[in-house]
Amino acid sequence: MSINAIDVIGMHGMVTSCNPIASRVGREILRHGGNAVDAAVATALALCVAQPSSNGIGGYGGTMVIYLADEKRVTVVDYNCRAPRAATPDMFELKDGWEACNRGQMPPVVDHANFYGPMACSVPGTVGGLSLAANRFGRLGWKADIEPAIRLASDGFEVYPALRPNLTGFADNTDPESKAAMFPDGYIPKDGELWIQPALAALLEVLRDDPQAFYTGEPARMIADRVQSMGGILTNQDMADYQASVLNPFVLEYKGTQINASSSLCGGPTMIEALAALQKLHPDPYSIDEPGFWGDLASVLTLAWKDRFAYIGDVPGIYDKLRELFSDDYAESLAKIVRSGKVEPYPTPPDFHMETVHLCTCDSERNMVSLTETHGAGWGSRVSIPGLGIVIGHGMSRFDPRPDHPNCPGPYKTVMHNMSPVILVKDGKPAGAIGMPGGRTIPSVMTHFLVSLIEFGCTPAEMLNRPRIHTEGGIMMVTNDLSMSARKEIEGMGLEIRAQEGIGGSASGLIVGEERIVGSAQAGTEASLGL
Repeated sequence: MSINAIDVIGMHGMVTSCNPIASRVGREILRHGGNAVDAAVATALALCVAQPSSNGIGGYGGTMVIYLADEKRVTVVDYNCRAPRAATPDMFELKDGWEACNRGQMPPVVDHANFYGPMACSVPGTVGGLSLAANRFGRLGWKADIEPAIRLASDGFEVYPALRPNLTGFADNTDPESKAAMFPDGYIPKDGELWIQPALAALLEVLRDDPQAFYTGEPARMIADRVQSMGGILTNQDMADYQASVLNPFVLEYKGTQINASSSLCGGPTMIEALAALQKLHPDPYSIDEPGFWGDLASVLTLAWKDRFAYIGDVPGIYDKLRELFSDDYAESLAKIVRSGKVEPYPTPPDFHMETVHLCTCDSERNMVSLTETHGAGWGSRVSIPGLGIVIGHGMSRFDPRPDHPNCPGPYKTVMHNMSPVILVKDGKPAGAIGMPGGRTIPSVMTHFLVSLIEFGCTPAEMLNRPRIHTEGGIMMVTNDLSMSARKEIEGMGLEIRAQEGIGGSASGLIVGEERIVGSAQAGTEASLGL
């Protein structure tokens, strides 16, 4: 794999994201006195405008981890989506032959109704989460943070090469009314041309004055009416009842560094479970050229993913179960299995989607944010709302459609997702922020990203440029640059190896020192901007 990420230095602040347009917005917010939360919210809103296939104002949601410098503590804002109240465990018709699905595979649904169309639509969480974060933890607040996104939508921005195929792909794969909602005159701008989104700009202006209008005002009615007119079950009451949450993080003390992960039903618990087992298996730091590290990593990921498929979902007692999975005693039990050589691969083809965004921010006071949000797969449900210029995320696709699964649909349930943003603290001081898109590859790759930073002493760019692996138990995806000695360690477990050019989406991260901040973004140097 050849990423060629480059480190960027900042003394007073840093913004790293998957899109230069959005990163520039975040840096300007920092320059105008905003803190890291303001910069993160503004960057995320800009991504909703400039990278709408990956997330959006109607996106199904996300999660952010925040370090508050004055209080020397970490908090989490969770804005995961909710299923409509009319959702039921058996709401999706499974295709014939679904019983042959392996562990971890989502059974196929007739007409892909859980992915595309009105039944895929969940209650969108993005506006609720970003507005809560801005007003509770930002310095400038929501009204200031949303202004750059309004300008991007109303004044337009130049279509960049990666955007054009996304726009045409949406237009070619949605219904006529949804196409017209996004492209009212039927014209799709070409590379270098301005894309102006007047309906979205008007919606953002309404939300600037009252973000709750998205859930209780005219926008909410328009969303519910549109979805129901197509045969969906999302209602006004579903929208009105939505609230984002402020949570305490899940915390793991890992070899001298405190890892703070989102405590939602996300990829964080699986990542922490794997790291806790790694620490028991190898208490001393791994060396960067140690082939055995990759074998150990493959083993603990196999065990952690097996638990993920078996237990995680919006069910009673889930948070007690999650804490058990990365407890000291359970970590030792997993390490014991690895030492015995009895980790049994099971047939699970890796599954992942690439349409998500991640960003990190840090300000001069060393407040930090690590934020990941998504539509799901590209353009979510592909259902647009006429007059609003937004697409609704397909959170329902992240439920397992089998009625007896812990992660099955149900009335107003939250969905299990893969996002895994992280904040690092060392010796009581802020140390770094990191995260990535990449669907189900996220928990696996984030696990060895963290080892790269904490044990190998990598800079963010060095971390991004290293080999990557991902397994869910039966097939091991590896990047082409993984050494043959490391591959032999993995093959010794009985895992089938599939080499490919890249794994995971456009990751980014930053590390904080006494006098400077070092950041890097896989999207290029212009997507990582320091002050």
